[in-house]
Amino acid sequence: MSTIYKISFRAKLKDGLSLQRLHDCLKKLNVKHWAYDFQNLLLSLQSDLPDFRSIQSALRSAGFRCDFVKMENVDNLVTG
Repeated sequence: MSTIYKISFRAKLKDGLSLQRLHDCLKKLNVKHWAYDFQNLLLSLQSDLPDFRSIQSALRSAGFRCDFVKMENVDNLVTG
């Protein structure tokens, strides 16, 4: 079983189309669980990719301005 990471980015979406573009971008990365907090401009997602930079790079390539906030090992949160 692969390790799952919860990764958070500060990201600003400009319009409704951006949400669909974000969904499409994350789907290509095989990210199944994600949420966007419009009030705090925070994108949180769960991924088995241990390197957040590949996700950040894909988001930036899709036109999103995002900054890494934090990364947590979800397995440690559940068992710890």
